[in-house]
Amino acid sequence: MFDLSVHKKFKYVLFASLYIAEGLYQTTLLLITPLYLLDKNIPIPVITLVIGIGQAPWALKFLWGGIIDYYHKYGRKKFTVFGTILGAVGFLFLSFIDQYFSVFFFTLFLFIGHIGIGFLDAGADAWAIDISTKNNRGKINGFMWIGQAVSGSIGGPVMVVIGLNYGYNISFLITGIVILILSLAPILVKYIHRNIEKIEILPLVKQEFSKKSTRRSTLYLFLIALHPSLILSLFVIIGKTVLNWDDTFIAFTGILSLFAGTIPGGIIGGIAADKIGRKKPLYFLLPTLILTSLAIIYLINTNLYLILAWLIIINFLWAAMTAANWAMIMDIINPKIGAAQHEIICSIANTGVMSMSAVAGTLFVVLGFDNVFFISVLIVTSALMLLNFIKSEDIN
Repeated sequence: MFDLSVHKKFKYVLFASLYIAEGLYQTTLLLITPLYLLDKNIPIPVITLVIGIGQAPWALKFLWGGIIDYYHKYGRKKFTVFGTILGAVGFLFLSFIDQYFSVFFFTLFLFIGHIGIGFLDAGADAWAIDISTKNNRGKINGFMWIGQAVSGSIGGPVMVVIGLNYGYNISFLITGIVILILSLAPILVKYIHRNIEKIEILPLVKQEFSKKSTRRSTLYLFLIALHPSLILSLFVIIGKTVLNWDDTFIAFTGILSLFAGTIPGGIIGGIAADKIGRKKPLYFLLPTLILTSLAIIYLINTNLYLILAWLIIINFLWAAMTAANWAMIMDIINPKIGAAQHEIICSIANTGVMSMSAVAGTLFVVLGFDNVFFISVLIVTSALMLLNFIKSEDIN
């Protein structure tokens, strides 16, 4: 087994690999699911509603984090492995029900699978908090985002090609098997148990959320997470209905923008957050995100290369921003309740993500393309204003 105290750099590989499973799940939810449901002639508002319900377990992460901290004697590793396996099982069931397709059962097993990935995410995040320091949290979060993005950028196009040739149910089956194999990553790592005999979770949670820095940082994260959830929920739909792209080309644009934008964004954002603090990179990234979101309104009817450049830039900004944001959140976490406190914050943010994903299709149909992106600009502007009220000394 790998001992992280000896092989210190392996922690980056570990957390990147853990997020590979999350990347596959998110890609399947945001790319394969709408393509699959469009083939089933499901209405657009229903499709984004299904996506929102599939993301609902992420809004319940305070439950998974609370369970992990309450049973802390079992450590973080076992819950991480359990979550990976449950996530894989959800995909396997999605592949089996294709011949007897039902939107209800499809949504149900999607929901169950995401409960598993929620446990994986909560366990991995708490594990990262336990073994990280302020000097490497930005880089760890950067590698987490890279692992998620790389798996999505490779897995997404591959699953689309398989789906087009053999059926999307086979894509679900293969993805489930791959995630099952990924459960070996945490199994191969030596886990060092914490020396904590008893944790009074509720009093500590109340204590931490009585702090202004915690409340403000949580509200900020809630706001800024709405932007990618709105855009990503509509990416496939805009590609097919506005730009008239076919499935293969949609997958190609995903892999190009993720590789060219997300990997350098995660690395640069993580390094910058560790070197110069959490807020300084964000003061550059958020205004740039506002300008980029406005630009697409004017670029949508221009040439293909400008649209692809836009996708690369926005993925770079999301990755860099995410590395700095989550390093900021980890800084305010009390390690004694690392899973519970972190996942409460995640649940609050993910409630916004779930709600925005669920109504994105309706907003697109009712308000139109341009107004959806104006809403995304208002979201980032609000987050930028709130960031000014988070004192630097509270998070650095």
